[in-house]
Amino acid sequence: MLPNGTLRIILWLVSSVSLLANFVVIVSRVKSKNYFVNKILILTTTSKGQNVFLLNLAISDLLMGVYLFAIGSADRNFGKGYIVSAIYWRTGITCKIIGFIGVVSNVASLLILTLISIERFLTIAIPFCKYRFGSKLTKITCAVVWAMSFVMALTPIILSDFVDGVFGLTDICSGLPFVTITKNADREIVTKYEEGIMKEIARAKDIPKTQWIYSQFVYIYLSATCVSVVTICYVSMFASVMVTRRKAGRQANNVEEIKIATKMSIIVVTDLLCWVPIIIGGILTETGVEITLDMYAWFAVVVMPINSALNPFLYTIPLMKRKKKNEPSFIGEQRELQVNVMDKLRKRIPSTAIRRLYRSRR
Repeated sequence: MLPNGTLRIILWLVSSVSLLANFVVIVSRVKSKNYFVNKILILTTTSKGQNVFLLNLAISDLLMGVYLFAIGSADRNFGKGYIVSAIYWRTGITCKIIGFIGVVSNVASLLILTLISIERFLTIAIPFCKYRFGSKLTKITCAVVWAMSFVMALTPIILSDFVDGVFGLTDICSGLPFVTITKNADREIVTKYEEGIMKEIARAKDIPKTQWIYSQFVYIYLSATCVSVVTICYVSMFASVMVTRRKAGRQANNVEEIKIATKMSIIVVTDLLCWVPIIIGGILTETGVEITLDMYAWFAVVVMPINSALNPFLYTIPLMKRKKKNEPSFIGEQRELQVNVMDKLRKRIPSTAIRRLYRSRR
């Protein structure tokens, strides 16, 4: 299944980190007194938006670890004899279930990351906006995200007459849009001997247009939209932070500004490194550029899941460390600066509207 030993090592490494880190995040948050499991099994929180989003993000990233673990286990189980069972594996229910888990994880994680960015943008860049991700809205939003993820993942299974074989296009049960369309909708699987080893050459080029559209929507259009929103939100947040710091009377400090920019850049860059190669690969394939099977495996096993292993270290674990040290979060610091700005504004413009706005934020 997997073309080389290096890929196997990376798969098990990413899978282990994703499973362990996200499991720790979920357990630590569920044990907190602020969390409970409601009757419809949606994990929620009595606090506002960000915490519940982070919990659901950990759940979606944990599913990616499960997906990688399943692929690694199948590779280990089949070994060199995989070629004999290749057709049965690709068309079997196990591959469909693994592909289903992978799509649910990808879509849910992508949407939740986008919502986290929007929530932070509203909190930092538009601090006095009346629209907030409160407890009720956050629960509804997360329910919608999971519903959308399940619907997208179930589509190739339920509508098998129209979108059949998406998860079986390759050995790793992923529907990445790295195959091209031809007039013939039949697939050809060829075997040959190379360096004493029987290898499979899966010419998965010839696929129905419905499968191609499905893969394009999930991995190109949806991901490109979400990544664009995340990037715009963090660029706007950085600009807002700089303006607020100056209005609050903070002296320009290159070290602090670089630190803030670095934190935000790491989040944006990891998203870009994860999804931009997939978007570009899908666009290149659409123009007729062929993606080799080895390259496909690298995209599906290394590039796409890397965010699932990194997200706990980017979003949740830093907050847990700050809480342990009783240090304010970055958002907390920003809110304090915004209150200072309102103090100055209230003194300069003692209007009724400003006073009312000031009291509502206090």
